[in-house]
Amino acid sequence: MDVRDMGFFMDDSFDSVIDKGTLDSLMCGLNAPLSASQMLGEVSRILKPGGIYMLITYGDPNARMPHINRPVYNWKIDLYIIPRPGFQRPDGSSSSPNSYMSPVPTTEKGLLPPDYVLEDPDSHFIYICTKRSENSDLGDSPAISMTVDI
Repeated sequence: MDVRDMGFFMDDSFDSVIDKGTLDSLMCGLNAPLSASQMLGEVSRILKPGGIYMLITYGDPNARMPHINRPVYNWKIDLYIIPRPGFQRPDGSSSSPNSYMSPVPTTEKGLLPPDYVLEDPDSHFIYICTKRSENSDLGDSPAISMTVDI
């Protein structure tokens, strides 16, 4: 199935969509922004209000937020950062394992704050995108706009 055209499925028909590598593979191909926009539009379309799109990727917020944090998708996005298995924290690290279970605070544009220290550069970034109902207020999660909307 081509994730850029999932017309086989009705609108608002899924409670969740899990993506481990699909968006990443589209981002490596020709016409990456267009392909990503088409796929994410389809994911948004097939998700029920309150449904969750879980994106698991090595793509940090600078690389992924411009694609997923768009008003047209109507998503509330929480970011989690999980170090790779076997990662050892440097001596003197102030973070605790429990901090991995809480969303990472982000800027208004959904990016990591300038003072955020990423302990493991090979971390997994997990974006939990919850589809809002059609009439919900978008004011609590400013979105990054793309140069060209598709």
